[in-house]
Amino acid sequence: MSIQIPNTSKFPNLFIPGAAKSGTSTLHDLLNQHPEICMSSLKEPYYLINDNFEDNIEKYIAKYKTLFKNKPEALYKGDSSTSYMLFPNFIERVKFNVVNDVKFIFILRNPIDRIYSHYWYLKGLGSESLDFKTAIKKDKDIEPDMSKKLPEGKFKNYFQYGLYGKWLEKFYTNFDTSQIKIILFEDLKENPLKITNECFSFLGLEPLHQLNEIKSNPTVILKYPKLHQSILRFTQGSITSMKPLYRLVPRHLKNYIKKHSSNVIIKVTKTSQSYPPLSQSERTWVKDLYENDFILLKSITNNNFKPWKDFNEL
Repeated sequence: MSIQIPNTSKFPNLFIPGAAKSGTSTLHDLLNQHPEICMSSLKEPYYLINDNFEDNIEKYIAKYKTLFKNKPEALYKGDSSTSYMLFPNFIERVKFNVVNDVKFIFILRNPIDRIYSHYWYLKGLGSESLDFKTAIKKDKDIEPDMSKKLPEGKFKNYFQYGLYGKWLEKFYTNFDTSQIKIILFEDLKENPLKITNECFSFLGLEPLHQLNEIKSNPTVILKYPKLHQSILRFTQGSITSMKPLYRLVPRHLKNYIKKHSSNVIIKVTKTSQSYPPLSQSERTWVKDLYENDFILLKSITNNNFKPWKDFNEL
């Protein structure tokens, strides 16, 4: 193993920047089991892509400090905001602010399965009313920005999140290949201990002999998705007719409701219902959309992505 230098940076030196609905929450929790890794207590803080980052650096340093208080001396402090993969200012800010040798672990999932899971994740929470194809086409060419963040703190931009080649090319251009590791959702699901230990090896850390079983951030379908959306919008003061009432609620109570309301509603109103399987015609349609980007991804990473059978002939 390599000689480790203590992490003295005020910012994370380990990022899981993508891709959404590809097991990032599970990987976040698995990595956190290593004594030399402290993953942020808030899984997706988004701090490094906030519009006001440069004007409030000291505030964000203080915020990060609270997220890593469980293991403040850890060699690696990690942030798993999946949207980092898509925001160009993230790379610029990491290069300017992270002093130590920063590391990136990307967990990628077959883009066809990923996009369908992303769609149903938001549909199940009441944030999507369109049918699958219409929803994909609506913002297919639009890159996400912070103004488009949904009440639950997520983004749509379904198609853009699966353009792995497009986004990873920027990381390989700006960082050395020794700083980047690619793992696959399908491999992690099949053998979590083996793949997580590969990540530890990439970081120069000793392997673990066992891991606690983790299953994080499952896609759920709520019984009352519109209620979920209405309460989230109220806690953010975005319902015009309710703004006078919103102003009367004490700030500490608003912050408490904002922090806990979504999880409570999901817990109380979630169903055991599963989303329907993707039809073969829709699967082929999505595969055709991603073909060129997949070819780019293969050339950048020198990986054949064998578990993604839809793309094996490319």
